[in-house]
Amino acid sequence: MPRQSKYVLKQGHSGELVEAVQEKLGLRVDGIFGPRTKTVIKAFQIQHDLVGDGVVGPMTWKKLGLSPQELEADTDITTGAAWIEQYPLPEGEYVKEETSKKWIFIHHTAGRHNPYKCIDHWASDQRGRIGTHYVIGGQPASGLDETKYDGVILQAFKDEYWAYHLGKTKSGAMHRGSISIEVCSAGRLTKKDNKFYTWYNSEVDPSQVTTLNHPYKGFTHYHKYSNKQIESLKALLILLSNKHDIKLDIGIVENLRKIGPTAGALQPNLKRAAANHAFDFSESACQGKIMGLLTHGQVRTGKDDMFPQPELIQMLLTL
Repeated sequence: MPRQSKYVLKQGHSGELVEAVQEKLGLRVDGIFGPRTKTVIKAFQIQHDLVGDGVVGPMTWKKLGLSPQELEADTDITTGAAWIEQYPLPEGEYVKEETSKKWIFIHHTAGRHNPYKCIDHWASDQRGRIGTHYVIGGQPASGLDETKYDGVILQAFKDEYWAYHLGKTKSGAMHRGSISIEVCSAGRLTKKDNKFYTWYNSEVDPSQVTTLNHPYKGFTHYHKYSNKQIESLKALLILLSNKHDIKLDIGIVENLRKIGPTAGALQPNLKRAAANHAFDFSESACQGKIMGLLTHGQVRTGKDDMFPQPELIQMLLTL
């Protein structure tokens, strides 16, 4: 069954958040989102230059002057997403414009494991408003026993705003209409004399290597995503889906599930190859026609983030 967003209200919903909207609009407060509530919301949206669909999403909450997170929260820190640390990019390094979100894109950095340095790099480079909303720290590719960044989630700017993060695609709307997540990983690796190296020529400890049974976009060895990174990514995806009503079962997850009914009849090798293909470039995705949860590699032929690590696939199939 598709996950229902907690903070995007539609006809048929009920509860305290519906009551708050009804009170704000001067309706009878019964907590039931029925036809009358929908009609009034549609009129309010049209009056405020929003799409008149009768759905209370982030843009409509904003025009109402309400925040569902604030309405539900209290001063007990356990009621908020305290596991997300604010580490803001300077203004001017992202686009301070609130937009409706239809996509979540997951990337990996093709860099080192420190998420703070990743955001610092975006703040100091000369490329303009480049960056992602969130960065998830990882483990050193060197194998050094350093776990202080592993699974740490930093937020660089509000997810209502946007920045450039995809490069050239066939849909400019995806930059404005997407939430972006970066997972710290060195990415693709090369093997020489039985040793593994990053693209920046640092040696990688074998404990940090994932070797795929079938190459993905020409590469077989990658710096693996840690268990804590995958756990943090899952928690963040669910949080953002609840907030923005972005369907997690459309995009990469849908591709993986299509393998499901026939996968059991396939040999393990063929099943793994089919899972790799779920991450392949898609012309429809590049054109912005597939909304939901996507990887960078699905919209760019030359990109291989995220790569089809088995543990990542297992997590995605639980969404």
